[in-house]
Amino acid sequence: MRPRAVPLREILFAAKTGFLSKPLWHEFFAKRSRAQNARIWNNLMDQGYFRSHPSRMLRNVLVLAPKALEVLQTQGLVAVTHPHISLFDHDEKVARIALCLEKASVLNDFTTEAELKKKFMLWMKTAPEGRSTKFPDLILDLRGTGQFQRVAVEVEQSLKSLERYKSVMNSYANAKKIQAVVFISDQQTILNRIGRAMTVVHYPSWIRTDE
Repeated sequence: MRPRAVPLREILFAAKTGFLSKPLWHEFFAKRSRAQNARIWNNLMDQGYFRSHPSRMLRNVLVLAPKALEVLQTQGLVAVTHPHISLFDHDEKVARIALCLEKASVLNDFTTEAELKKKFMLWMKTAPEGRSTKFPDLILDLRGTGQFQRVAVEVEQSLKSLERYKSVMNSYANAKKIQAVVFISDQQTILNRIGRAMTVVHYPSWIRTDE
């Protein structure tokens, strides 16, 4: 019997996000017939690379198993932990944005908030400024030679205080390596408060669109 290929793309994606959901897999990873895709999805667990998310409420969500962590270790990579159920909807939306842009061939790479927190964990715990740092939901490294090469993305699903948004704006104003910030929300009240915070702190420039 021919050995099955290692699902490396799926493993590398889950290493960055902490999970692989069935909807995202079907939309961005699956390439075969319906029956073949069903077998491939099941094989992700049967081969020992993935296991079910600990929460039984996330029935169609997989997380990395020890066998996949060994694959990452051979490449000098470390995976982030899986998201708590309360954060999953938000994190799946963020992941879909990254995958859509990757599919459109406009990305060199993307970095998740979980990756940033893992990388700077010690600094966050020991440095005074680290405790209050706001990491973006997503950092996009774009292809080409356009005006913006590195863009931060914030997906806002819950309304925060004006003071909190002001703090976020000030943090980004001092982030020299981030050239633009995109806030995404389907709630007008959230967008209004973000806009007000930008005005209050005199954020350099911003363009608002409801499209």
